[in-house]
Amino acid sequence: MTPNTPNLDLQLKTLWGASRWPGFSDSTVTVSHDPWQAALRRLHQLASVRSSGLLHGPHGVGKSFLIHRWTQELSPKQFRILRNTHSSLMGNDLLRNLLSLAGQKPCFRRGDNVLALQALWKEWPVWPLVIIEEAQDLNAAALEELRLLTTTRDDTQMPFSLILVGDEELLPRLELGINRGLLSRLGFSLPLARWPIEALELYLAERLAEVGIKNSPLDPPAQTLLLQSANGRPRTVNALLQRAMENAALAKRRQIQSTDVQAAIDTMPWVARETPLHS
Repeated sequence: MTPNTPNLDLQLKTLWGASRWPGFSDSTVTVSHDPWQAALRRLHQLASVRSSGLLHGPHGVGKSFLIHRWTQELSPKQFRILRNTHSSLMGNDLLRNLLSLAGQKPCFRRGDNVLALQALWKEWPVWPLVIIEEAQDLNAAALEELRLLTTTRDDTQMPFSLILVGDEELLPRLELGINRGLLSRLGFSLPLARWPIEALELYLAERLAEVGIKNSPLDPPAQTLLLQSANGRPRTVNALLQRAMENAALAKRRQIQSTDVQAAIDTMPWVARETPLHS
């Protein structure tokens, strides 16, 4: 920092008495949005019966944090979690990555990797849970590899639970004829939709309260502009809130005004260009 650069962390504490910047979730955050909580409960129920399926919805509505919270709550005495976030992997690379996530050294040949995974799943005293994020971007070879892995037991039961997480393109992608075999192995589809503005308003208040800001520093027009611009996405609420607070902090103002929110929107031009939720 140069002598003329303001200390925004200090301004955060001085102006609003906040313990940290609000909005960016960690493992302590509580989300009270009813559909989100219902999806969390449903995932626990489905895990208990060793089911496999989809979690899908628009970007920014809380899918990744939902998976994070869910896996944090699962008992390590019952489940072993293999969470893959690299959806650009090809078929054998996906197998190699799953072995690495399991703490094993991958083999060069595909068949050896399949046998190694089969042996692991038989040895483990816990149930394997394979989570693939951004699954809408998996190529056909990787999806077929997943299908083949689900059929490696001698009986009809899958040897692990598979959770595919992706955006609105995931379900249509799996419904294509080439992927119908994998789709037929899945037992549920959990959609997460964009949030209504009333839920985002509560979400905003909760994110402020958790860092020690009891009363919203946004004036009513600023708050309305922020929530409408977020377009049903709590992730966008988080980003716009921090940018707007930074702008107000630079001016050493406690109240966040519409000009601060507009400045935040200007730093994220894709927000302004997005189709409104209720258009």
